[in-house]
Amino acid sequence: MLRRAGPSLRHFLLERNSGAGHSSCSREAKMSRPVQARRLEGIDKNIWVEFVKLAATYSKVNLGQGFPDFPAPAFLTEALTRALGGGNHMLHQYTRAFGHPPLVKVLAQFFEKLLGRDLDPMTNVMVTVGAYQALFCCFQALVDEGDEVIIIEPFFDCYEPMVKMAGGTPVFVPLRPNPPKDGKLMSSADWQLDPAELASKFSERTKAIVLNSPNNPLGKVFSRGELGLIAELCVKHDVLCISDEVYEWLVYDGKQHIRIASLQGMWDRTVIVGSAGKTFSATGWKVGWVIGPDRLLQHLRTVHQNSVYHCATIAQEAVAQGFQRELTLYGKPESYFVQLPKELQQKRDWLVQSLDDLGMKPIIPEGTYFLVADISQFKSDVPDVPNSDEPYDYRFTKWMVKNKGLAAIPLSAFYSEAHKNNYTNFIRFCFAKVEDRKVDWRRWKQERKAEKKKWKELKLLKKLEKQRMRELEEQQAQTQEEQKEDRGRRHTLSVALPGSILNNAQSLELRTYLAGQIGRACGIFCVDEIVVFDESGEDVRTVEGDFEGIGRKGKACVQLARILQYLECPQYLRKSFFPKHEDLQFAGLLNPLDSPHHMRMDEDSEYREGIVLDRPAKPGKGSLVNCGMRKEVRIDKQLNPGLRVTVRMEKPQNPEAKVRKGTVVSSHHPREASGLYWGYSVRLASCLSAVFSECPFKEGYDLSIGTSERGSSVDQVTLPSFRHALVVFGGLEGLEAGVDVDPNLQVTDPSVLFDFYVNTCPSQGSRTIRTEEALLISLSALRPHLEEAVKTPKDS
Repeated sequence: MLRRAGPSLRHFLLERNSGAGHSSCSREAKMSRPVQARRLEGIDKNIWVEFVKLAATYSKVNLGQGFPDFPAPAFLTEALTRALGGGNHMLHQYTRAFGHPPLVKVLAQFFEKLLGRDLDPMTNVMVTVGAYQALFCCFQALVDEGDEVIIIEPFFDCYEPMVKMAGGTPVFVPLRPNPPKDGKLMSSADWQLDPAELASKFSERTKAIVLNSPNNPLGKVFSRGELGLIAELCVKHDVLCISDEVYEWLVYDGKQHIRIASLQGMWDRTVIVGSAGKTFSATGWKVGWVIGPDRLLQHLRTVHQNSVYHCATIAQEAVAQGFQRELTLYGKPESYFVQLPKELQQKRDWLVQSLDDLGMKPIIPEGTYFLVADISQFKSDVPDVPNSDEPYDYRFTKWMVKNKGLAAIPLSAFYSEAHKNNYTNFIRFCFAKVEDRKVDWRRWKQERKAEKKKWKELKLLKKLEKQRMRELEEQQAQTQEEQKEDRGRRHTLSVALPGSILNNAQSLELRTYLAGQIGRACGIFCVDEIVVFDESGEDVRTVEGDFEGIGRKGKACVQLARILQYLECPQYLRKSFFPKHEDLQFAGLLNPLDSPHHMRMDEDSEYREGIVLDRPAKPGKGSLVNCGMRKEVRIDKQLNPGLRVTVRMEKPQNPEAKVRKGTVVSSHHPREASGLYWGYSVRLASCLSAVFSECPFKEGYDLSIGTSERGSSVDQVTLPSFRHALVVFGGLEGLEAGVDVDPNLQVTDPSVLFDFYVNTCPSQGSRTIRTEEALLISLSALRPHLEEAVKTPKDS
């Protein structure tokens, strides 16, 4: 009998439970490090999850997913039965990792005929778990970090995430529709690559291009000329070609599928991807293959042996027997590869006719078992979803499956994020179904006809209501315009002050803060123009709008003007107009001006400031402008990029539109039409006299006010009516300093330069009151006098 040594297991567990607090903490502790690998970021969403669920819940007829619902050919299922029930028990065990020998052998024999070259079944063919794994092996084996891979749109949706998982960067080039001018239905052949656009996508970073012919979802079969263009670019830039040819036997109307690997210079750089699921209508078997040169396939074998390693032996055996049969019957009428496209072409033609009768515009596919249809005419049938940015094709397919029991797939799902909004008027159907004739197209057509009649009646009522509302809006607009004329402000207020006031500040931070105080004061009192003049006596010209060449003593003028301009500019435009500069390094500490033209992103306003973008505009369309909103604004004219503009926003705006609309107006329009304060302009003057002589207003300043401790009391002033008023401030030594050094002035008393010479700070001198303080005090004291003068008629 063995003697137990040490405590029993029960005793140990009881002791462990006594420390329950600690053990509970340990059990509840969670990992703090990220769990998800970075390569999975942004590729977790998949359209099939959502739409397969919708089809399963609502559809009576599923024309969405790409699989046949008719049986695989009898010779193939009989081959599987023989493999399962035959005496060869080794078919239930592992076979060769890179492909069952009978299958790779017959594939090599078959494709030797198609490619016109000898193939080694052991090195030029590899069997995979469906074409999906074949593609995965291609991207993992051939694409490295930083490599670019060109993808032709629309594309099968796995290409983009597979490229990203391999560390590559997808580069997209779309097939562009070119509708026939004779009114006939469009064909997939009418969707073509722009040769120049395609060529522009090739660069030294391009590693591969993905070609899918026949194309899913469009059904396009690339012509010899199109393939020749791609081949020429691949050879020129030493680029690989991953050729997805899973629908190679599904080609209609006498078209011919041309294999790009058969073109000159392409065999050594091409990997062909094939599928028994598509070839023999048995998608659930998941048997695929790759064919290509050993120099490429050796790397795919490395990925395969370290991931899936092996494919189902019995399925490979059955597919091998299927290909053996087709090799014997190649080109004969009884061949399945001849019979299947004939059967599918009939299904295609039936669906084309049904959709055309219904009011959709089918795009006739040259290949595959997919068909794309234009659904633009159905927008009135599908209700809008409030506060939703879901594309129209998504909304339509969901409405169709829920209300008509018919499942399809939105075409924009087959486009990159940058381009999908351009293709939201199309959906994809799969016609490899026996159920397509069970769709009650006639009933749907009758229902739509009745709905259309009802809709026309409602449209007429809406039109009458719209007309009535338009008349009412015109009346309101006229009233508003009249009110605006009353609200508008025709007069302007300008302020002039010397840049030398910054010299009183002892550091760049203090100089910046002082300039900010001036900008804020001018904003508070609705100053329309700030003139910074040089009272140092330098003989320099005015440099309005160009902050260069003021000279050493004039540097304060430049800095003050630059900070004032920076403050006035709306925050969302500052990066465009103000590059990094030492004068602005502390500008971020200043309180914002927050004038009416400094808008928030979602703030609704009649006017907006913006910058013209460097985007090509179609003839007859204006430029695009960034106005600091979520959507760009299309203006009414084409202007040079980089220009700052004032835009009057059109009302009402269409919330579904990609861009908003607006009209370019002058920067003083918001003030003159609506009475809005719209910021100030900044002007540099080389001396005091230049403040007057270079006035931007055609008629000049008709009211000038100088401020000085030697002036008369502001309380005794009665100002006349004016259009353009100017208030001038002196620096530390008063206006006299500016007069003394100005070579253009032959006077010694500054008061003679002004209509009014006032003292706004009684009993205070220029040494006591700083200019930035005098600015606030003076404008506050002058405001009631200015407002009273504006009310006075000009000729009184």
